Amino acid sequence: MSTVQIDPDGLDGAGQALEAVAESFFSAVDRFSSSIEGVTAACGSDEIGGLIEQAHTEIFEWAKECFQEAAQGIADAGYDVRDFAAQHLANDEAIAQIFSGLTPGSGGA
Repeated sequence: MSTVQIDPDGLDGAGQALEAVAESFFSAVDRFSSSIEGVTAACGSDEIGGLIEQAHTEIFEWAKECFQEAAQGIADAGYDVRDFAAQHLANDEAIAQIFSGLTPGSGGA
């Protein structure tokens, strides 16, 4: 039978790292957005330029939404991993209290 070893501190650290990646991703999306938003002015003011600008804007907004959802997914995963670590520690502490409360005369030992 194999045993499972859970390292709550390691899990918490991994969750923090995921959250940091998500923050970096959000920042990169913001920088990307800032650099792209000015590009539509190059499309021109004629009818074709207006159509190109409209298509560009729609595609860019869709891509930006996808990137933000991906970053949020990473942030959520980081939170979930950290929460799992906290729950594991809380369960370990509860079990330790139960065992420390057992005495030879209590009928549990």
